[in-house]
Order: sequence, then structure tokens, then C-alpha cells
Amino acid sequence: MNFRSSSVLLQVALVAAAAVAATQLVTLAIIFLAPSPAPTGYTLAAAAAALNGEPARTADGRLLVRELSDGEPLEQGTSSLAKAAARSLAVEMGLDVRRIRVQSDRRARERFGPRPEVVRPSAGPLPAPGDKPQGLFSAQQTLPPFLAAVQLDDGRWAMVRIPKSLLAPWEITILLGMLVSLIVLAPLIWWMARRLARPIHRFAMAADRLGADPDAPPLMSDGPNEVRLAVSAFNEMQARLREHIQRRTQTVAAVAHDLRTPLTRLRFRVEELPARYRPDMSADIEEMDTLIARAMQFAKGDFAADQREVLDISDLVQATVNRYVETGAAMNIAVEPGLRVEADASALRRGLTNLIDNALAYGGPVTVTARADGDQALVQVRDNGPGIPPDLLERVFDPFFRIEISRSRQTGGAGLGLAIARHAIRAHGGDVKLRNNPDGGLEADLFLPLLGTRRVQP
Repeated sequence: MNFRSSSVLLQVALVAAAAVAATQLVTLAIIFLAPSPAPTGYTLAAAAAALNGEPARTADGRLLVRELSDGEPLEQGTSSLAKAAARSLAVEMGLDVRRIRVQSDRRARERFGPRPEVVRPSAGPLPAPGDKPQGLFSAQQTLPPFLAAVQLDDGRWAMVRIPKSLLAPWEITILLGMLVSLIVLAPLIWWMARRLARPIHRFAMAADRLGADPDAPPLMSDGPNEVRLAVSAFNEMQARLREHIQRRTQTVAAVAHDLRTPLTRLRFRVEELPARYRPDMSADIEEMDTLIARAMQFAKGDFAADQREVLDISDLVQATVNRYVETGAAMNIAVEPGLRVEADASALRRGLTNLIDNALAYGGPVTVTARADGDQALVQVRDNGPGIPPDLLERVFDPFFRIEISRSRQTGGAGLGLAIARHAIRAHGGDVKLRNNPDGGLEADLFLPLLGTRRVQP
């Protein structure tokens, strides 16, 4: 069993494990390969340079900020560290310590807590080999973040501080490492998600297509084990459904065909009846013949795929409507040219004809339009009749269903026109839906999928 056909559970578990492992590897690389974070503070030499207006940086590379003010910007800190730093800074700058102010950075205290004193209360800072006398820091010794101010010769004050930033450089390094791991993992996760979703998407499309075309080719068995089992069950269900439909249509076709023989005998016998009975009897026979013809048309409406061709549905709609206009039917038409579909022209014309016949029977004049609606061609057939009760908008597509109680050809019909129309359109991957127009009348919407190139260039 390869990875592609393994279960969804196993595939998801392996991808999750790979993602965790990759994240841990990036984290370890940051820990062992990245340089140690530099101290966040700066030296007295850097503070002195910044106070004198020269560029100076913190130990981690950030540029110190110098600010000028007329008044004293801060008070001298009372901690031993602040006092020792003030004395050391005064020595570094060659100024009187009374012109120096040093205070620990409040943001550092809030973030890291109070720093331990590095100066003995009685003796000052702890001495180091080669260091200056007790009580002074080396100019190159990095101190924790602090604020320093000096009174200039003109009476103004200059203050130096660490620049305000949301993240320290070492924190930015960590975030960049996490971003790198995300960039590395994103294609893997996307690829895996598409692999898992692709067969499920095909399965959903096949299930949707089954309602419109039971004769569609079986779905290819591919993907995870769970999906392949579902596809196999789906294909078996489709085969049983196709066989069931074929048996029913064959039965209807056989019954309709067998009725032709006694109907033919009735035609001959009508001629032997008195003249006053012949018109009514002939009309009844013609109605029965129409019913049988519609039943056979519905039963044999397989609309084979090998009869389909690329055609412009606008031309077909125009030609169909012209035939009605030539017979005196009240018709209005508005079509958008260049709507290419793949269809059996004869079957499509049959479905459209049934929709127009139904509209003319219940409320002329009839308006027919054709236009593009997204990736579909939309043909609308609208009449000016009374419409249909909302609860019957779907039932009228059932074979032999009629709203009128009358069996008259002029009103009731055979009850197969809309069923044949929907059957023909659904066999082409489209559909027919009815709705009552708010302005009055019934509207039949015929949808067919457009080809990749929506329009035929004129």
C-alpha cells in the first residue's frame, strides 16, 4: 500500500508529524546556530558620545536616541548603580558630576524586574583586574539599560536613551526563524490538503452529476482508502440506478408501442360509424395517439452523447422561435449571440419546443430570451398566464402530472411536455426550473453549461 492510497488518518498523522519535526528542527537550528543575544544595554563611552551629539549604538546594534530639553529631563537615581554610573560618566566626559543625571530605564525595570545591585553600599562597585578605582565603571563596560542626561554649556539638557521598539533584535531573530519554518511548511501542508481534497471534490461533483445524467461514466477509484471505498459504493449505486431506469423506460416504451395496434384498428372502424359520431371519435383517437407518442418520446429520450456537437444555442433558439412565428403564434424574442454549448441539437430543440408549447397553451404571448449567466447559458421562456401554485412548481415535471382535471388536448395535454424537456436538458448537464414571475405569468429557466470560450467571435 503506497502513501497515496493509505487512509486519511494515516496521511494526516504523517503530515502532522512532519510539520512538528520541521518546526523542532528550525527551533534547534536557531538555538545552536544563531549567535547569542547581545546585551540590551550600552557602555558609558556610547552614552558620552551620544550626549555629545555623536552617533552611538547599544550593545545589540540599535542607535541611541538623543533628546534636547530646556528643563531637567530626569532626576538623579538613588540606587548605588545609578550614582556610580553618574560619577563614571562625569569622569568620561570631563564634567562636574552635578551636571550629570543617571537613572535606570523604567521600561527595563518593568520588563525584566529590578536589577541586583553590583555596587557594595560601603565600597562602591566591585573592582575588576585593570579596572578604574573603586566607585567607577569602565567606559567600555556594558551596563543595563539606563537613562543619562547632561547639562550643556547653554543651560539646556541633553538626554540619551535606548530607542523605543516593540521587539528586541534577538526577539526578531526568533520570529524570523518561526516565519521561515512557516514558509517551509506551508507548501507541504497546501500540497497535502489538495491531495486529500481532490478525490473528495471529484466525488461530490460526480454525485451532483448523477442527478442530471445517470448515464455518466463511473467515477475513477483514486485517493485515500476511505474515499476509494465510497467511490466503489457510489459506482455500484449508479449502475443499479441506471438499470432500474432502463427497465422502467423499456416497460413504458413497450406498452406505448403495443397500444399502437388497437389504435390503428379503431381508426378503421371509425370510418364505419355514422357521420355525426366521426369527429368526436377521431378527436379522441388523435388525443390517444398524441399521448402514446409523448410516452414513447419520453421513454426513448436517451440523447446519446455521440450525437452531440458544439453549437450556438442563440441560433437554435432563434430558429425554433421563427417556426412558431411563421404559424402565427404571438412570440417575442431577445437573444445574446455567441453562446456556445455542446449538445444534441435535435434533443435540445425538442426540450425547448415543449417549454414553448406549454407556455403558449397556458398564456400567450410568449417571450423567449437567451443570455450568459456566469458559466452557463440561460434560456428563459415566459408566458402571461395565471402561473402555478408554488407547491406544484416541481410536481409538474413528474410524468403524466397535470394541474387541470380536464383531459382535453387544449388544456390538460398528455402531462409529459415538461418531463421530456427536463429530461432532455438534464441529459446535457443542465437543468430546467419554473418560477412565478412577480410581474405575472410563469417563467421557465433553462440552464446549460457554456464551453470554455463563452462567446463565438462574430
